[in-house]
Amino acid sequence: MHAVSTHAPVTIVIHNQRMALGRYHGWKRRQKGAAALSLVIGLLCLAGCGSSTASFINGIYDNGTVRYQIGTPGPEFRRVHVEDNDLAFYNEWLGTISINSTCKNYEDAPQQALMNQLLFGTRERVYRAEDRVTLDGRGALHNVIDLELDGVPLTLEVFLVSKDGCVYDITRISSRPAFEAGREHLLEFVRGFRVLATRVPS
Repeated sequence: MHAVSTHAPVTIVIHNQRMALGRYHGWKRRQKGAAALSLVIGLLCLAGCGSSTASFINGIYDNGTVRYQIGTPGPEFRRVHVEDNDLAFYNEWLGTISINSTCKNYEDAPQQALMNQLLFGTRERVYRAEDRVTLDGRGALHNVIDLELDGVPLTLEVFLVSKDGCVYDITRISSRPAFEAGREHLLEFVRGFRVLATRVPS
């Protein structure tokens, strides 16, 4: 029997998740003097993602700049639309799985610097895992972190990889009690990740 859920309605959770955990484009905006992002749950979107002309067919995403394949998170998750986000899949109990890409304005920043910026606005961080793995033939950062955002206890798992001039990150954010229950869905998603084409203007 599940514990009483503290999740907000999906529209609030997804919108807030996109706004908060900082992402690199939020970092760039702050460097230019923009106001700090709201401290709300974040779906972690890098700059330039979420083209209105993007397609997602048979597990393959294509926005005209990048084309990549992902694994399926399973029928328990439903796809949701989030502005400025490549793909996101949501389950009320298990949380949100997302993937995002950027191919400009990150200026070859180190992966660790990008990872650190994902955590903007969070507090009480406790790392369960902090290591490097291989993802689509490239070295990737992998973090699992218990944290608090606007006083809400959450667990975030992130894979971040650079390939062919672009940065990709795959994330899951959930309540702490739901973390283990939903983890295999994220790993299946990650196992299917392959970059198929990159069309970055020179």
